[in-house]
Amino acid sequence: MNEKVTIAIEKREKANGSAGKKLRTIGYIPGAINRKGLESVSVKIKKDELMKNIFKYGKNYLFTLDLGGQESYSAMIKEMQHSPIKREILNVVFQQVSVTEPIKFDLNIKIVGKEAIELKKLHLVQQMDKIHVTALPQDIPDFLEIDVTDLNLNDKICIGDVKFPKGIETAIEADELVLVINELRLEAITEDVVDETITEDVADDKTSEAVQEENL
Repeated sequence: MNEKVTIAIEKREKANGSAGKKLRTIGYIPGAINRKGLESVSVKIKKDELMKNIFKYGKNYLFTLDLGGQESYSAMIKEMQHSPIKREILNVVFQQVSVTEPIKFDLNIKIVGKEAIELKKLHLVQQMDKIHVTALPQDIPDFLEIDVTDLNLNDKICIGDVKFPKGIETAIEADELVLVINELRLEAITEDVVDETITEDVADDKTSEAVQEENL
C-alpha cells in the first residue's frame, strides 16, 4: 500500500469566476471534492503544495485531504482545468473514494524504447494510449510502462502481453492490440512532417487569436 500523503485544504464559499481569479493571485487554487451520493465540497488549496505533491507522487495518487483537522477525505484528482495559453492551473476537482472499493480507471500508457525502434528504421503504431482497468484506488500507478526496445518488424503487443502491477485488472480481451511495429515508409515520414507543420500553424493561429482577444 502507498504511504499516506496528506494535503491541507481550506473550505471556500461557492462563488463566480472572479472570486477564483482572486484566489489564484494570492497563491491558491479553487477546487471541489465530489462525493458519491452527496453534495460536493468547495475548497481551496495552496498552489505550491498541490504542485509539489503532484510532481512527487503523480496525478493518480490517493491523497488524504485534511480540512483544518476537522474532516478528512480520501480522494484522487479527477480533473484539472488549465488556461489555454500559459497552461496554468485554474481549478482542480477531487473524487472521494473508498480504500476498500475497487474503482474503474483509464490508465495512461508510457512507451519506453522508442529510440531503439527508430534506430532500426521501423515505425511504432500505437492502437491504445490508455487501458481501462479496475483496482483499489491506492494500487493505481500514475502510468503503465511498456518497453518496446527489443521489438522488431511485425512484432506486436496485445493486452495479454502487458504486465499489469499487482492488483490491477482489465476486462479487455487478451487479443486486443495495443501496438505493432511496422516498416517505416516514406509516406509515414511525409505525413508526420505535414501534421507537425499544420499543428504549429494552428497553434500559432490560436495564440494570435487569444492575444487579440486579450487586447480587446
